[in-house]
Amino acid sequence: MTDRSRDSSTPAPIAFDSDRPPFDLLTPDQRAALADALDIGMYAKDSVVLGRDDPADALFIVLRGSVQERHGGEVAALHGPGDSFDLAALYGGGLIRSFVAAEDSVCHLFPRPALEGLARDNPAFGAAVLGDFAQRMRALAAERTNREMTALTMARIRQAYLHPPLFVAGSASLRDAAETMKRNKASSVLVRDSGANGDGPGEERIGILTGTDLRDRVVLEGRPVDEPVGPLARYGLLTIDRDDLLFNALVLMTKHAVRRVVVTENGAVVGLLGQSDLLAALSNHSQVIGVQVEQATSPEDLRQASLSIVALIRTLHATGVKVAFIADLVTELNRRIFRKLFELLAPPDLLDNSCLIVMGSEGRGEQLLKTDQDNGLILRDGYVCPDLPEIVAAFARHLVSFGYPPCPGNIMVSNPDWTRPLAGYKDAIFHWIHHPDEAAAMNLAIFYDAAAVAGDTSLLDEAKGYLLSRLQDNQMFFSQFARPTLAFDTPSGLFAALFERRRAEPVDIKKAGVFPIVHGVRALALEKHMTETNTVARIWALAEMGALDRKLAGELTEAFAILSTIRLKARVESGGEGTGDPAAELAIDNMVHPDRLGKLDRDQFKDCLALVKSFKETIAYHFRLNH
Repeated sequence: MTDRSRDSSTPAPIAFDSDRPPFDLLTPDQRAALADALDIGMYAKDSVVLGRDDPADALFIVLRGSVQERHGGEVAALHGPGDSFDLAALYGGGLIRSFVAAEDSVCHLFPRPALEGLARDNPAFGAAVLGDFAQRMRALAAERTNREMTALTMARIRQAYLHPPLFVAGSASLRDAAETMKRNKASSVLVRDSGANGDGPGEERIGILTGTDLRDRVVLEGRPVDEPVGPLARYGLLTIDRDDLLFNALVLMTKHAVRRVVVTENGAVVGLLGQSDLLAALSNHSQVIGVQVEQATSPEDLRQASLSIVALIRTLHATGVKVAFIADLVTELNRRIFRKLFELLAPPDLLDNSCLIVMGSEGRGEQLLKTDQDNGLILRDGYVCPDLPEIVAAFARHLVSFGYPPCPGNIMVSNPDWTRPLAGYKDAIFHWIHHPDEAAAMNLAIFYDAAAVAGDTSLLDEAKGYLLSRLQDNQMFFSQFARPTLAFDTPSGLFAALFERRRAEPVDIKKAGVFPIVHGVRALALEKHMTETNTVARIWALAEMGALDRKLAGELTEAFAILSTIRLKARVESGGEGTGDPAAELAIDNMVHPDRLGKLDRDQFKDCLALVKSFKETIAYHFRLNH
């Protein structure tokens, strides 16, 4: 933060207008105490007023000039004379933004102890100050919910699960219809009937026969099972187009008191939408999933909630929600599920004496779809849990059933190397730092990204503190750590040639684009002993400390978002439909086919890969990787 000390060249303090609300609620003595406690900060244009790592120890009140509030590199708000910040950092659970002077600015600084003292002594003042903060927090929460609900209300029928249409001829018997339902585990069949009458064949019509119809006709009415279904089916079906809104289907079902509608596409029947599937799609709201997680009493309950996340991702993506928002949402829900599963499996003493951590993209808060497991467990030194092997094995096994495949590198709690006492982790960190090789560098990288999920978080804090304290400030170590940035080829010349042809070679978007940004930024962040884990947060923290050019920071942030969006889009659109298992539908690779992209995506993909190639050259020069 800007140095607040004054020297002979610093102008005299500027009087604070205590008649300004809510400070006009203070008594004369309290105003005098305020004047004694206030400090002044003077900031040149583009200087950092309050950075991500700066302690939130004061309330800032802009006197002159203006200050930008930035989040993820974007300007979230502009604070002018009379505006204050940052109550969210003081009372909102941690600083997630930074503040930069948009012009030469002067701020009064209201120290936190003085603020809390006046709020305690003057309840009206306290309510005015903190009440405004509470209102802002509620407004932000409401905005997020509204954005998500807007996305969900715009969901299309094609985003819901459709039961494949099962057809039988009108001449088929009731027994044939029952056997078809049983064989396909279906509750209804569609009937193709010629509509024949005594004068000859008529126009074909399509009807439906449900399991309830079979019961009524055979059991209640006593009809023979070899009677044809044609005359018994119900015709005049309720149909709706596949591109119509889910809410319209709900209205149609409600109006006609039916449990399913026939879905068509270009006039042809493509499936049946059941009421339960429709409600499941509409209930895939993060708050609903969160309640499911909190109320879960078994791993199977959590599995159902976990599968709902995949449907939520599909809906949010299809309705244009930004990738950063989806990642935040998925990260929050995934961590709730991991925490709840661990709490269901672990005895209380294990919870008190361990810290469950997630690493990789999950630790960085960048998980969009379910990739392989990257997790570990830090145990308190001296603690022993006799049933630990069975517990961690069950944890990993259940996550597989939730749609998280085992980690190919075995970075999982079921591996003793990643479930060990704190002292064991410190020994491993010491080895990774002082005996660097390719495996050590990657182990250090994923642990540097770790985030606590359950248990005693101080165990992770101590381990990470040890990591940062042991870092060697020598070129060889950081060069070795940064080298994987260049491990995979980033194609550049392929676009000029391949995009002119019908067939283009697929590109691994993770290796070619996403990983070089993630690891290059991670290497710069580790070199600066930074505590951020999220890639975008690291980018802007590096820019704020002058370790990364601001223009490049903006370009990297934009490229990372575009590549993540293309990656998500390719995976969603390549997933199989109609399997009934949303997680399995998205369990595919990172290959992107440039020739299948639209022109805008293709151009952006080309530009992003060119930027990544340039960034890799920057990393190579900075860490002397070509020497």
